[in-house]
Amino acid sequence: MRYIGVTTSINAEFWALRDGLRLASQVGITHLAVELDAKVTVDLVLSRKTPNSSYTSLLNDYRYLLNQFQPTKIRHVYREANRGADCLAKKACSLVNDAINDFVILNVPPSPDLDVILNSDVHSLYSLRLTTNMLPFVTS
Repeated sequence: MRYIGVTTSINAEFWALRDGLRLASQVGITHLAVELDAKVTVDLVLSRKTPNSSYTSLLNDYRYLLNQFQPTKIRHVYREANRGADCLAKKACSLVNDAINDFVILNVPPSPDLDVILNSDVHSLYSLRLTTNMLPFVTS
């Protein structure tokens, strides 16, 4: 977890991806599946082109790090499937007062909310995704 300051959501996704790949490499993981809830980021990562020069450095880091793993699956998932990462991102945003710029590894979940999310994942529980098409069924 790291506080990266004010940035775009795409840059935040790239920072998280880079930090996650570095950590996976450091602990000796060789096979990896990457799931991101930002479709734009997935498309940029899978593309051979870099449409915006502000992403070049992070994309190059990502591509370099990715070569350290066996063939890796990268896919888009809906926000509900990535609730743990979302919870950690919100926690990192609250670190602005602590000004933590270094990458921090947590040994235990930083909040009871994340503990519940992680336990739900371990037990393959799911959460409903409400869409505008479902609203008539929910309200009736």
